[in-house]
Amino acid sequence: MSKRSVSVAVVILFLAAVFCGGFFFFYNRIQRSKAESQTDVVVAADPPGASKSEPDPSKSLIGKPFPDAKLVRLDGSQVDEQIIRKGRVVVVFVTTDCDACETDSKFLQTVLDRRKDVTFYGIVPFGPRPESPDAAAKKFPFEVFYDQNDSFVYSMGINRVPVKVYLEDGIIKKGWIGAVRTEQGKTTFVNWLDSLE
Repeated sequence: MSKRSVSVAVVILFLAAVFCGGFFFFYNRIQRSKAESQTDVVVAADPPGASKSEPDPSKSLIGKPFPDAKLVRLDGSQVDEQIIRKGRVVVVFVTTDCDACETDSKFLQTVLDRRKDVTFYGIVPFGPRPESPDAAAKKFPFEVFYDQNDSFVYSMGINRVPVKVYLEDGIIKKGWIGAVRTEQGKTTFVNWLDSLE
């Protein structure tokens, strides 16, 4: 065998290895992305198929008081935190650059008026205020506050959004991780909302 033939064979093997490695990497990444984007996970229980490798620290908060934080409105005015600690409230953690948050907000817009006794608020836990607070007001169908010190992020162990938390008089009763995307997830959420007594 000539040196040229050996060189060509080595180059072909190298290119084949690079192609196979790249294909494997991107295939796994796409599959992981699909799994994460279709999550309708209820925090109060371990649903079938829930990832055991990513424990949810907020599960330990069920039954405990909602933590304190310094909240401000989009216009910069201070928020009296008691408004989220009275009655039935769903707090939705969102960011303005999150596609899943926007998807979740479109679904939530369809259920906001189902129960007049349940109030929805959004909290932006990450990063600085956006350049245009009006953009955040248009993106989300509920009043949005900013968590100035990222207090909720640290105290609740939130590492991705959207996350929804249901409170009764300031006590955490239930939570959901990820956007409600599937028809089954939408039906489950609506049935839960309608079942509140």
